[in-house]
Amino acid sequence: MNKLNPWYITGFVEGEGCFAITISKHKTKKLGLDARLSFEIELRGDDRPILEMIKDKFECGHIYDLNYKRYGWMPHVKYHVRGMKPINEVIIPFFKRYPLCGKKSKDFGLFCKAAEIFNKKAHLTKEGIVKLEMLRKFMNKKRPFGD
Repeated sequence: MNKLNPWYITGFVEGEGCFAITISKHKTKKLGLDARLSFEIELRGDDRPILEMIKDKFECGHIYDLNYKRYGWMPHVKYHVRGMKPINEVIIPFFKRYPLCGKKSKDFGLFCKAAEIFNKKAHLTKEGIVKLEMLRKFMNKKRPFGD
């Protein structure tokens, strides 16, 4: 399989990737909330080979199929990395070495700050959840235009 140039991956993620903080209700967690970090790329199903090459480069994460037939969309595939070990050891170091240049770089910076909260186990506290919610507030489509 072809090896992708790391700068190609950075550019590809600039357009198609997502750094995310999710906070959801969870019955068995002490705070009743579960916080997670994830890195994702979602594409049409016929672009699966690109995600496989990215997964091979990172040596972590999973690719799975999404069915949007009910919306009249073509099938999609998603590459998804969760878990602090691959995020700390692979994803963050990669994008620090091959930095994003556009607006996605701001999301990555907030993602790194969120990772610090997780690494200190502060995501298990109410104060940590509040900090994560504040970071999440300015990520991805929620960021004010031009910021």
